[in-house]
Amino acid sequence: MATFKAEVYAHQKKKDGTYNIKIRVTQGKDKRYLATPYFITKDDITKKTFKIKNQYYIDKTDELIKQYRKKCDNCGSLIKSMTIDQVIRLITSNEEKSFDLDIVAYGRELIKRLKESGHKGNALTYENAVNNLVKFAEREVISVHEITSQFVKDWIEWIKVQPPRANRKKGERAQSLYPSNLRALHNMAKDEFNNEDLGIIRIPLSPFKKLPKVPVSRKRALDLKQLRNLANLEYTVILQPGNNRFNLAKDVFLLSFGLIGMNAVDLYYCDCFKDGRITYERTKTKNRRSDKAEISIKVEKEIQPLFDKYRDPKGVRVFGFYHWYSSVDAFSAALNKGLKKIGDLLGVDDLEFYAARHTWATIATNDAGVDKFTVHSALNHVDEEMKATDMYIKKSWTPIDKANRKVLNFVKLSIGSVEEPKKDKFLLDHLLDHLLKQNLLCLYVNEFYFNYSTINQTFTLFSVCVLNQFCLTICLTICLSKTEMRVIGYYI
Repeated sequence: MATFKAEVYAHQKKKDGTYNIKIRVTQGKDKRYLATPYFITKDDITKKTFKIKNQYYIDKTDELIKQYRKKCDNCGSLIKSMTIDQVIRLITSNEEKSFDLDIVAYGRELIKRLKESGHKGNALTYENAVNNLVKFAEREVISVHEITSQFVKDWIEWIKVQPPRANRKKGERAQSLYPSNLRALHNMAKDEFNNEDLGIIRIPLSPFKKLPKVPVSRKRALDLKQLRNLANLEYTVILQPGNNRFNLAKDVFLLSFGLIGMNAVDLYYCDCFKDGRITYERTKTKNRRSDKAEISIKVEKEIQPLFDKYRDPKGVRVFGFYHWYSSVDAFSAALNKGLKKIGDLLGVDDLEFYAARHTWATIATNDAGVDKFTVHSALNHVDEEMKATDMYIKKSWTPIDKANRKVLNFVKLSIGSVEEPKKDKFLLDHLLDHLLKQNLLCLYVNEFYFNYSTINQTFTLFSVCVLNQFCLTICLTICLSKTEMRVIGYYI
């Protein structure tokens, strides 16, 4: 532990007869001497020992030493491993007083990195928030030191009176979403530029702790009937190439629900499956937590068919979604487009993928008898009041497994067959049904065989097949619409 002492040295007498008070810094066996702004005469010190006797200078140097000790104390046990030079840099640093950061420029740099890494959806969310902040402040440069509680409150009040977007109440979502994004930026900056271990606090404010909570304007969770109706929806068949977003959204929504509301981004990237469990670090919060937001979830029997259906055939990741979608944003967009159609069928406005997580939590708390603390843990949240206690408790996934089992037992989720209708079979059934309704199938078949009986017998069986294909094409041309012709033409 570093020690400090104010001293005066006889051999350092100035030409004007004064002495500069030095602070001796000791770390282990090493010593350094720091000059102070205080100069004293021989009247202020004892004659033989050169100890300071003037109380004014004693108080001033004690105050200085107190500041040094505070900076060292803020480092905790880390101070023991520091060199003398590191200690000197620590106690003499005044960076925090002169430090400044343009939060707008900082946000735009983050947005750029997100776009370059393929996270266009997240980038757009931050971009909307930063642009709105600039519009409110009426300038492009905003110091991080300006972001106070009052500043954010004024911003929220300003958002409330802005003209609403289509199908939105005034500032309904923005007054919650935009400040949340600014808080995320602010926390990122504090993590990057502050060093609490070294006592360096360049960004001291925490302006988001006392903000008023904005009520959630719409209910995201499905009720039990709606969830069961979703599970019972029949798969659809599309008559064009590509993935069926309706079927994908239905499957992955149920998969997420059975995995305790696992987010789309984690479903897309997770790569650890062992002993019947998926283990992953929650992308949303892993960079803000010391435990990397790790969680392990058991794959229950109810969702095993869906789990098997979407397994990565190459085994690189748990699921193969990355084979079909180039980015997680494209994957999320496909899910939400499919859920829009599902929501229309269920009578749920603006159904989004995140509703799977809300649904699990709501049913667990209100219906399945799971206590809120366990629900909190299952959702991989951190209780700020329990942070210190959690450090001493070894993680166990058993309570989470039991909670999920309670939820699934209550819901009685019946997924059924996960095999989707085959396009070819659907097309054949559609074609035959259409021709029969038009009373044309028999007509063209009879005409074909009448013509064939008069044709030279040297025709091969292959020629017969070609002629049959020709007759079928004529049938299609006559019986089917232009749209149907385009669809059938793709497969013939």
